[in-house]
Amino acid sequence: MFLRMRRVKIGEFRNQVSSYVRQAERGETIAILRRNREVALLQPSKRHRVAAEKLLGCLKGTARVLVDLDRVRIPEGEWFKGS
Repeated sequence: MFLRMRRVKIGEFRNQVSSYVRQAERGETIAILRRNREVALLQPSKRHRVAAEKLLGCLKGTARVLVDLDRVRIPEGEWFKGS
């Protein structure tokens, strides 16, 4: 389980590698692309992944869904009125 995944072109990764390593240290996974195809992943170490999982798990059981999230409450024709 990872917190986020960012996709970057290989040239951008090469130019900013230290920045992306810091992001991986903070728990982010970096997908490196060549010609818009994923060729490699830079992932947090196992120690960082475990820490991220504990952080997310600390909220388990603290929220309840009180409404039916599948039911639309506002008619489709009114979605963008007033924006």
